Amino acid sequence: MGLKAAVLLSSVVMSLSAYAESTLTTKLGAEIWWPNTKVNEVDRENDTTPNVYATIEHYVKYVPDVRLRYSSVDADYMAFDKIDLTLYYQIFEHDLMSFDAGFTLSDLNDSHYRNADTNAQVNYDGVIWAWHGYAEIAVPDTPFDVIGEMNFGDSRGIKSTDLMAGVQYQPDWQDSRWFVKAGYRVIDLESDDFRVAEGSELGKPFVFADGWFLGAEYRL
Repeated sequence: MGLKAAVLLSSVVMSLSAYAESTLTTKLGAEIWWPNTKVNEVDRENDTTPNVYATIEHYVKYVPDVRLRYSSVDADYMAFDKIDLTLYYQIFEHDLMSFDAGFTLSDLNDSHYRNADTNAQVNYDGVIWAWHGYAEIAVPDTPFDVIGEMNFGDSRGIKSTDLMAGVQYQPDWQDSRWFVKAGYRVIDLESDDFRVAEGSELGKPFVFADGWFLGAEYRL
């Protein structure tokens, strides 16, 4: 984890602790992600990486809820640290289903793309934005929920997609605040900076990471 990410997440955790006794709902989560990487449609190196996040939800009218999330991929032909600031509203909330919508600002840093033909390396550091949606659907009479998230955008010459689908489980403990999550996550970034020369055997100009994840979340 980069220094900037560590400082940001530490600040959020301290803020959450200060508000723990208020009417806010706070969520702290950590996951292990096992992404496979694909660059220009060619399978490349696999990785094992942590994802961590902190969320603040409240009941102040017109003020969005906030989530800060850190993710990273570090492989031979592609790499990035990704800090997501998501601002969203709870559009629909029911015992069996909930839906959130908003937008995400993503700070990409320590990034690189390597052209396998020329060995030239390009960095694509910067801030991009994407539309955000998240849903939970409860499985009746069970402690399981089906969960899904979508972030998609086109800014600064980068078309971005960040998708997640999975399940979450709440242990049947009295007043349990823990949730266990598992699923599949995909990050796809497409840019002309990743384009190869005409006639190359390499494919389309994108970097791609996808794989299973497992994690836990604690709610205050």
